Amino acid sequence: MADEKQSGKGVHTMAEKAPSAFKKFGSQLIRKKFVDENVMETNLRRCLTTLDMTMLAIGHMIGSGVYVLTPTVAKNIAGPAIVLAYLLSGFASFLAALCYAELGVRYPRSGSAYSYTYLALGELWAFIVGWNVALEHVIGSAATARACSAYIDSLAGGIFKNATENFMGGLIDVPLISDRLDFLAFGIMMLFTICLSFGVKMTSFINNLFSVTNLIVIITVIGTGAYFSDISNWTNPDAGGFMPYGFSGVLAASASCFYAYVGFDSIAASGEETKDPQKSIPRATMISMAVATATYVAVASILTLMIDYRDINNDSGLPDAFAFHGAHWAKIMVIVGALCGMATAIIGSLFALTRIVYVMADDGLLFPFCSVVNSRTKIPLGSMYTFASFAAIMSLILDVNTLVELMSIGTLFAYLVVSASVIILRYKPDSESKKDNHELSSINGICKNFDGCNIKVEGSEAGELLESFKTIKGYLDFKPGRLVTISLFCFTAFTFITCGLITGCFSNIAKGDWWAIALLTVLLICIISSFILILMHKQSNAPLKYKVPLVPLIPALSVSINILLIVSLKSATWIRMAIWVAVGLTIYLSYGMRHSKVDTSPSKLTTVR
Repeated sequence: MADEKQSGKGVHTMAEKAPSAFKKFGSQLIRKKFVDENVMETNLRRCLTTLDMTMLAIGHMIGSGVYVLTPTVAKNIAGPAIVLAYLLSGFASFLAALCYAELGVRYPRSGSAYSYTYLALGELWAFIVGWNVALEHVIGSAATARACSAYIDSLAGGIFKNATENFMGGLIDVPLISDRLDFLAFGIMMLFTICLSFGVKMTSFINNLFSVTNLIVIITVIGTGAYFSDISNWTNPDAGGFMPYGFSGVLAASASCFYAYVGFDSIAASGEETKDPQKSIPRATMISMAVATATYVAVASILTLMIDYRDINNDSGLPDAFAFHGAHWAKIMVIVGALCGMATAIIGSLFALTRIVYVMADDGLLFPFCSVVNSRTKIPLGSMYTFASFAAIMSLILDVNTLVELMSIGTLFAYLVVSASVIILRYKPDSESKKDNHELSSINGICKNFDGCNIKVEGSEAGELLESFKTIKGYLDFKPGRLVTISLFCFTAFTFITCGLITGCFSNIAKGDWWAIALLTVLLICIISSFILILMHKQSNAPLKYKVPLVPLIPALSVSINILLIVSLKSATWIRMAIWVAVGLTIYLSYGMRHSKVDTSPSKLTTVR
């Protein structure tokens, strides 16, 4: 009898512990970063100016997009309508860039989207975003190295390609693997990794030199290409006219073209090495986005006007287009410009990649050797060498198309989460930030380290319902800011479902099938209702040097466009993304969760960075 009582007591104790353990596990997943007030202190070196950051982003964007992406997307996905695809993806990227700029001003540290998500949504979402952004830059550098190799081989008359095929004894026939190994691309990755090891000032100098050369070449390309332009390449009915793949092709191309705009993420990633981040981050973001969008549209127009899109060479589209018109001097010039542009793209990708991995490791979510900063160069060499080696291996065995398709969804997902984070932080109560110690002093209302922001915010009611809607509290009584978060989640979920319905049942909607129209109407009502609920709340009045205008409209619009483009991606891309996230979650659950430097218990709050 005593044994039975003891056994019953043990079962009862286990039943009590189970919910407690589950609750603790859940609290670990959503714990947020507590940051010391002195956000300007860093182990890295603050030495970058606005010009340095602008050139870093321009070099990163223009180098990869113009020479790697434009020929491939124009030929295989959009045709001449790639011009529209660049405008659409540029607009969506600009909206996301505005959100990045505000969060970069709030939190001038390395880590970019990862760090912003850690502050707004918690650790699990932060890890997923950081893991995908890291993949974005790994793939970006690998794809650009592969394209750079193709341009060098074109200039050398195919020597490297032929030598590799002879060495390997023919082509490789393995799914998702390139038909030949690219040892030159592998060598290019290793070379730039060594160059970046000498410090951020050396990196900035090399990047600025290559970027200026690239811009000069692009201006020449646009001018010369305009001379060879033929409008019939846009209007030829035999080739399908201006939009041969239809509007669905434009959407798919826009999703892929996000690869061209990832460079502005370098600005956010360099926040910890910037002299005056509150001024430099917004300015560099706006300037670089404007220059990049204008360049992409101009070069895409010139390429598709010079040559029939069906005749574009995937690997070296621009130089071959000039060779087609007999302008061999221009072909050589384009190759030189392409090499400079792709050099800056690789530099930008490796630069951002290193900083994101470094801050994740410094927070305890990745292995500690990735957070070690060299005492002389102030560069986290462990993270650089580890992930650059991974990128070099990918450049050796994978082709450009496979790399670009895998990258786009991670970029779009990061943009979506950052845009949502702006809304959450704008409506988060200042009192809650102080109480939980999970927020920056600039959001609490104390910004000791920034000019013009040394004011205590009094009486802020962020997250509270506006006076006109106080009566709703009798029906929806939530903590301040909680209803905004729930509404934002509903807005995002309903937008995903709506975009999926439009993509999958477009023909039914176009024919006016009653069930499709009724379902679409209900979903749109749910989206609008969720957005209106957000509008009913008060925003934080904490002073910042830069804020996104028209919140929550602009971030919500950014979320919607990113979702539309994510839904437009191929199913194979989703599968590859799922595999990468599964690998990341395995690392997080087995290592990162236990070693995180953020502890949710009040007596053990840990200052992170």
